[in-house]
Amino acid sequence: MTTTYPNTVGTITKAPLLVVLCPEDQFGWCKQLAEEGYDVVHIFYDNSPADSLASSKSILEHNLDESRAWALISYGLKSRISLIIGETAPSQLRASIHYCPDLTQSEDLLLRYSNNQLVPTIIHAATTQEELHASVIKHTIDPGYKPDVAAYNPVVVHAYPRVSAIPPFPFTSLAPIQQLQGLRHEGSVDPYIRSAVSLSYTRSLELLRRQLGPHFDLEKLWELHTFYEFDDRDALKTMSTMVATPYVNHIPTMTGGRGYDELARFYKYHFTRGNVTPPDTELITISRTVGADRVIDEMIFKCTHTTEIDYFLPGIKPTGKPLELALVGIIAFRGDKLTFEHIYWDQASALVQLGLLKAGNLPIAGVEVAQKVIDPFGLPSNSLMEKWKESEGLPITDD
Repeated sequence: MTTTYPNTVGTITKAPLLVVLCPEDQFGWCKQLAEEGYDVVHIFYDNSPADSLASSKSILEHNLDESRAWALISYGLKSRISLIIGETAPSQLRASIHYCPDLTQSEDLLLRYSNNQLVPTIIHAATTQEELHASVIKHTIDPGYKPDVAAYNPVVVHAYPRVSAIPPFPFTSLAPIQQLQGLRHEGSVDPYIRSAVSLSYTRSLELLRRQLGPHFDLEKLWELHTFYEFDDRDALKTMSTMVATPYVNHIPTMTGGRGYDELARFYKYHFTRGNVTPPDTELITISRTVGADRVIDEMIFKCTHTTEIDYFLPGIKPTGKPLELALVGIIAFRGDKLTFEHIYWDQASALVQLGLLKAGNLPIAGVEVAQKVIDPFGLPSNSLMEKWKESEGLPITDD
């Protein structure tokens, strides 16, 4: 009826506790949460009959202690949560997360403390669960008490289009920790499912980090990773900052790698090697956004094209010309390790700067693209739009 997955992040001495109610074969989500820095108790939850609910409640109570904060995550819940937790939520319960509960009334899902305040809760639902969605919204408009105006909304419901409610949509995918293990080809997952799984997971982590911790310095971890890439140029040190099955995808050229072995090979022979990245390479951060499990970096990549840069310009011999590119990186973390990178840049701008593509009548530009990112008011907008001059002097309002 239960399995435990201890926290795997070595820097955490006392991990917060998560209780996960889901079928036994969905253990991947528990393993993944353990890599996020949590001790996880997986209760193989059967929604009925009544003796199963009593058994789940007994197992839950056995795994709790009064001094430890915890959170609850359920999948496909069919019974009132109070049948397992009790009518009044214990103060140690800091958050509740429900994926596609097979219920229509929010009262069956929302828990309250002894002072009548709601336990912070997220409900992830399919858009077809309209009655549930409406019930939650109606109920939370008037929670029964006056919340602090600066406080987070205690209950949030997210609806995801074109995903299944039964079974809960995360079950039609695999936990990312199980990717690249031959269990399912990555391309076989519907894009709406993949989007919903990724969004809901990050939203859940945001609540868990806020209410329970642990908190990681994602900026510092990302900067250490890039130091190993561009300064130390050490592939194994770079890989040491990543999970066991990471991936990197440079979007315009589809370069990078999937899984440890392929990505380590990529870094060692096609990225960190001294004859790949030009020695005068600079990364200039323009903006940075840090979330619960990812960093979004807007950067300028500058260098002189004196080497064949496999990952940016595969097969293009050095031209000796300056290169300045605007990049955006989406860097995701699991616990204190990077799990993936998505790196975007304007490949047309690169080719124009190196003389490999003529702008001509094409709606593309060269170094001006990066320069306008650095100084938005320094270059005019709409210079590629021939019709821009047609609107000059025309009224802005219809008065």
